[in-house]
Amino acid sequence: MENFSNVKVIAQKEFTDHLKSPVFLSFTATFTLVVLAWSYVQGTEVEYTLNVLGSPDIMRGFKGVAEVVGCFAPIIGIVLGFDAIVKEIRSSSMNVLLTHPVFRDNIILGKILGSGSCILLVLFFSINLATGVMLMASGLPVTMQQIIRIEMFVFLTFFYALIFLAISIMISTIAKKSNNSFLFNLIFWLVITVLLAKLIFTVSYAFSEDLNIANSQTQTIKNFLPDYHFSATAVGIKDINTGLTSGIGGIFDTRYTLGAWIGEFWPNLAYLFVLPIILLIGSILAFLKKDITY
Repeated sequence: MENFSNVKVIAQKEFTDHLKSPVFLSFTATFTLVVLAWSYVQGTEVEYTLNVLGSPDIMRGFKGVAEVVGCFAPIIGIVLGFDAIVKEIRSSSMNVLLTHPVFRDNIILGKILGSGSCILLVLFFSINLATGVMLMASGLPVTMQQIIRIEMFVFLTFFYALIFLAISIMISTIAKKSNNSFLFNLIFWLVITVLLAKLIFTVSYAFSEDLNIANSQTQTIKNFLPDYHFSATAVGIKDINTGLTSGIGGIFDTRYTLGAWIGEFWPNLAYLFVLPIILLIGSILAFLKKDITY
């Protein structure tokens, strides 16, 4: 019971510190404004498709919003985790904290819970606010089924961002300075979300001169990347040759039930739910073994 109380206190402090952080507040404001602006654009496009094409599905607009959220959500985890440990160690506040009756696992669990709560708050606020903007721009009503899908998308994005929070905390535990931790995290994010798949395709095509082989090898690498699994569950799996979605178009495809969606994407969902847990356990173990004396 005492351990739970310690974790709760540390989580509350971490949560409060993040809400007071200029870096976190600046990024949150930027993220929210980008999502709102894109939601308005998508809302006007939904209105156009309704009037011209007779397609009144508000969920079509959310596919575009999902892609923007998917690009920025990992950075939320990075911003919250890059100095979670190294800053405490460099300032010697970690040594002071450990002089109190609190264990290391209480500290790291509290920091994870506090940072995770901030991620959920930002995503819930920004995505639901974006929903309101899109509804106003399109003039369409929203059904309970659509609301459920939107909230499920919030939690999907939350677990996706948790992956990068876990990696960020792990790097923060290893790094010697906050600047180095932030740089390593950004490089890691750029490599696995932007550069790696393109690099594999370029190298594969350069050696094989066969587009099908290059696409196949690129897809093999994508199967290990978080952004692929998040994108699949949110907007569907796109054909690597045509760029068109085949089968169920993600969680926003209301032509199919949620049961059908889960049945189609359960491997991707399992990846998104299990990988953060594994990485968070890894970050906890790294912190427990860390020499924090300076």
